[in-house]
Amino acid sequence: MKKMALICVIVVFFTAIVYAQAAVEASGATNVLTRTFVDDLGREVVLPSEISRIAPSGSNAQVIVFQLAPEKLVGLASKLGQEEKSIYPEYTHDLPAFGTLYGKKANLNRETLILADPEVVIDVGDIKGSVEQMAKELDDVSKDVGVPVIFIEADMDNYPEVFRKLGKLLGFEERGEQLARYYEDAVAEIGKYSTGKKPTVYITSSNNGLEAVIAGKSHAQCAEKAGAEVVVTSSLANSNGSISLETLYQLDPEYIFAYTEEGYRTITTANDWAGLQAVRNGNVYLVPSMPHVFIDNPVCSNRIIGLWYLASIFYPQAGIDIVERTREFYRLFYRADITEPQARHILHME
Repeated sequence: MKKMALICVIVVFFTAIVYAQAAVEASGATNVLTRTFVDDLGREVVLPSEISRIAPSGSNAQVIVFQLAPEKLVGLASKLGQEEKSIYPEYTHDLPAFGTLYGKKANLNRETLILADPEVVIDVGDIKGSVEQMAKELDDVSKDVGVPVIFIEADMDNYPEVFRKLGKLLGFEERGEQLARYYEDAVAEIGKYSTGKKPTVYITSSNNGLEAVIAGKSHAQCAEKAGAEVVVTSSLANSNGSISLETLYQLDPEYIFAYTEEGYRTITTANDWAGLQAVRNGNVYLVPSMPHVFIDNPVCSNRIIGLWYLASIFYPQAGIDIVERTREFYRLFYRADITEPQARHILHME
């Protein structure tokens, strides 16, 4: 009996050792499969070591993730239109639309997002409110959907850092470096042209032409980065950004850019706009918007081609071939090999 008892004790002892070792190995395996990422709100977020399924929090994130790693997107901020589908690859055409986490039209569909089974939600853009407030809101969303949420602060002053950071996070370091260098080179080259008097610019997003983009705000950043002075300041506009035509006549900008076709028609055909120097001189432009507005909306890296577009208008002496620059940008950032006629169509040069 004593011998049998001793054997049982030995068996139990070694079984316990085996299970303990297995538990340690399992724990170690878990650690290998995850990592801690510190986002731009200072939040420590546990993520998979290899990320293959991403949900964008809105249009900004959709654009920049698409430019880096389109195959990792499991959904989009909104359904693609027919013209957008000519640029976005076919496998994205039927992806679910999650809506937008932040902004005036915030409408995030949590149920659709959960069903898409992402490994991470990526938010890109400006800090909304205070760091503490935004961190809490993202933590709340993460708990609600059961998916980690990270924030990357991005504007036209730090795109190289953003490309490199996200490229490393998503396993596309070489591509992140490629996009970062393209942008750095573009900014450096355009900076050579914008050394004289700043061209004065009015930008409008409305059909009546009187809702202005405000100087110093993120929506004006592309024009300002291209060396222009955006003429409408916050002190001249109402809280919704609208101004009077009388005020615009007092500012009398050299260039006007409209986001909508109706706004462009109003500005170029209505008699009460005809006295503005931009109208008289033929310097009113309908901003290209396929698949995204070149200089705004979303306020993300789609605006890089906007720098070339604006520079080609402001600095004709530079001889910028905007058609070829557009084709180059679409090949690199959208992986879309567009033809010269397609580029001219996008640029409203037909």
